[in-house]
Amino acid sequence: MSASASAAPNHTFRSLEYGFGLLALFTPERPVWGIAELAAELKVSPSTVHRYTTTALNLGYLEQTEKRLYRPARRCADMGIAVLETLWPSACARPILRELRRRTGRTVSLAVLDRTDVLYLQRLRGFRRGQYLLEQGLGAGSRLGMSETAAGVALAHVLQEIGSRKTPWSGRNELVVKDAGRHGGALGLAIAVNAGGEASGAIEITVPAATMDGVELLEELGEPLRAAAAEVQAALSGDCLEERIAR
Repeated sequence: MSASASAAPNHTFRSLEYGFGLLALFTPERPVWGIAELAAELKVSPSTVHRYTTTALNLGYLEQTEKRLYRPARRCADMGIAVLETLWPSACARPILRELRRRTGRTVSLAVLDRTDVLYLQRLRGFRRGQYLLEQGLGAGSRLGMSETAAGVALAHVLQEIGSRKTPWSGRNELVVKDAGRHGGALGLAIAVNAGGEASGAIEITVPAATMDGVELLEELGEPLRAAAAEVQAALSGDCLEERIAR
């Protein structure tokens, strides 16, 4: 096929669009697909899908299960990790989150809003008793509904304040306690981070709900979380902010 024949009307290559479209179908909710299912979803022939999946297989982006179905290979994860590592304020916050995790022994996360979802840029698993059982597949790159997480509620409060005042966020950081919704058994404590009058993200600490209630969570971890948020905010307002503007 010539380049002109394979190009779409908007001067993009149709084959590349199909290739990326195929990879985009593999999601956490639907990680495994068969040839016929992919063909139906993409509205192309099974033979065409077979060529795409074979190419992706040879390049290391897909792998086959024992039942000859397809799922993402580790090379796909490399791109996702690269994106998360470059998203601001992830790099600035990393050493601060690690120290907070070391001090508390609890799972510590950095989250941002992506439309109506909370996107976890970092999620550092805690090492105290019961923390491992809370994760249930959550990690960097995981998404949850805004109302399901303490981080989402904290960021929603900021958006509401900005919307009502029609001015930059005042920066009044409020601690939010929230159960983990469908990820039952977890209790979250979060605070939004302010940089340049905007909510850059939220830091969240997650603990087993059986170990403490909301009042105890605030008393034990509220101040360490506030201190970490202040450090991240200072980092964002300093060198990291200058680096972002330079880009």
